[in-house]
Amino acid sequence: MAEQKQAETSLKMVYLPFDARGGPLRMAAAYGGIKLEEEVIQLPDVAKSRGEGKRRWNGVPEIKLLDKDGKETQVLGQSNTCLRYIGKQAGLYPDNALLAALVDEVLDSTSDLSNASLPIALGAKDAEDKKTKAAEFCKEGGTLRYWLDKFVARIDENAKRGNKNGLFVGDTLTIADLKFSQIEFYVINIIPGAQAVFNEDKYKPLIANMDAVKKNDKIKAFLDEFANRESNKEALAALKKMGLIVV
Repeated sequence: MAEQKQAETSLKMVYLPFDARGGPLRMAAAYGGIKLEEEVIQLPDVAKSRGEGKRRWNGVPEIKLLDKDGKETQVLGQSNTCLRYIGKQAGLYPDNALLAALVDEVLDSTSDLSNASLPIALGAKDAEDKKTKAAEFCKEGGTLRYWLDKFVARIDENAKRGNKNGLFVGDTLTIADLKFSQIEFYVINIIPGAQAVFNEDKYKPLIANMDAVKKNDKIKAFLDEFANRESNKEALAALKKMGLIVV
């Protein structure tokens, strides 16, 4: 694991005990050697705290900035904003305005695809309804393939700019690659039939991109540690019992 950077300001993330939208933030911090404390919140408490007006915007993750004495000085909401904040400190967000915009495209589009999957996973009436909705989502000409084709096109464009490492922007990891990795949770893990779509030859660049993130030494060390956290294992077991995770 990278040596953690010491600064006047430290960070605490409020999020669920599994990866999802919090995963890219955790990986960015691990990559940059940034200490990221965690304040774990459970799913029922997210809705409760939102109803009580305790969330900065609509949900989690949130990042709390703490001074050297542990006093909260600022809260940041919105997952992509939080990821950019950590990514900039970790060297994962470009200074060049155009390259930053290309990264932002991937962040926003990943959120769009993640949001499109949730009504299938959470809004189905029963298992049969979920199967029907998932088949529509995954079919030729359906929502999933529309978005995956766009992501493959972005990797191809980056290669045509002379960057051959299979990444979205440039030839080194950015938060665009880390963000896209959350699709493993939001699509592959929770949508029946999605894994088979990703296994098709034309989408292999996307699997390779996710693998490139996981194989980074700093990120791999973190992911190995995170996979063994009891809170994460218990949360994933509960999601499987609920039928939310299908692989």
